[in-house]
Amino acid sequence: MPYSFLLWVDEAGRGSWAGPVVAGACALRTGMKYDFSPLLDDSKKLSPKKRREIFRMLQDSMEQGLCFGGVGIIGPEIIDQVGIREANRLAMQEALKQVFARIGDNFGLIRIDGRDNYRFENIEQGKIKYIVRGDTFVPEIQAASILAKVSRDTLMEELAKTYPDYGFEKHKGYGTHLHEELLGIHRPSPIHRKSYAPIKKLILEGE
Repeated sequence: MPYSFLLWVDEAGRGSWAGPVVAGACALRTGMKYDFSPLLDDSKKLSPKKRREIFRMLQDSMEQGLCFGGVGIIGPEIIDQVGIREANRLAMQEALKQVFARIGDNFGLIRIDGRDNYRFENIEQGKIKYIVRGDTFVPEIQAASILAKVSRDTLMEELAKTYPDYGFEKHKGYGTHLHEELLGIHRPSPIHRKSYAPIKKLILEGE
């Protein structure tokens, strides 16, 4: 009997200087045509407005039981403790766990963007395929990417209200010129990744 779902996984925030790393997992029914499918593209090429539009369409499909999604969030404290690679694995594992709670083992191959070759609890390694730069050309991975990115962008916009001096709502924690400039004025916040070289340097300079 063929599996009903294929699973797709991607992350957002790996290279950010602040905030969490977020993974998105999408379980899409095999052979189903989704309203959002023609709109999918590399999330980095889509405007924020278009990403949120697709995100809402994804949510609508999830609410109707047409597909299932999970979002794993690992904060900066854990990133500093275990490193970004392991934190990314933990985020993906949590996102997958949420999906498994809805679909059980009724899935085929799990396709993950990247080349990390992670090992996950209770998942056979042979059921995982890694696709380098999959978010640039695999539509279903693009759906998982949008789920992760919009979820993380929303979190960073909320964190900007708690930490208004850093412009998180504009750069989402990435190392832009504006972020670097504001860090020089206000010093690192509690949600900055202290293990990252630019942040570590500022902390050492302030001691």
